Amino acid sequence: MNPAILTYNTPTSGEITKTIYEYEFKRLWKKNLDGNIANLFFGIFCLLIVVLTLIFEPDLFTGFFAGMGLIAFSTYFSRYLSYRTSKKKLKEIIEKDISDLKLNSNDVIWEFTPDHFKFKNYKSEYKCIWSEITYCVVDDQFLYITASFTTQFHFRQSQRRRRKPK
Repeated sequence: MNPAILTYNTPTSGEITKTIYEYEFKRLWKKNLDGNIANLFFGIFCLLIVVLTLIFEPDLFTGFFAGMGLIAFSTYFSRYLSYRTSKKKLKEIIEKDISDLKLNSNDVIWEFTPDHFKFKNYKSEYKCIWSEITYCVVDDQFLYITASFTTQFHFRQSQRRRRKPK
């Protein structure tokens, strides 16, 4: 039996590119934002303890909880500002990539063989053996592949068109 080579031809589109970038951004920031909300609640909790101890009986721990609350709030605002800066940079990156796509509207080629995986778009071409792939996630809409910890590929499954096997 001759091993099959599956080749997918994905059309380039600004909408697909934007969706992929936003998906990846949300995936990377999800844990950070969850931790940031925890910081906000911890800061509110600490400041409530400060208010209650000031009302009923000020003691040594009032200053401690005030400091913890301020640290939690400063961490929350620092992460929030970092998130907003990153989101602004993401918009700039998306706009640049979409304008580059309009200039170079070649389709993205995905090739799956028994010994390697190959990816080719207007910017670059990658070919890696399966043992170099270190991380792979498949969900209802995306195939996300990381090869050798540095190279990342995104494949939106609902937009694929299959070519005939070679």
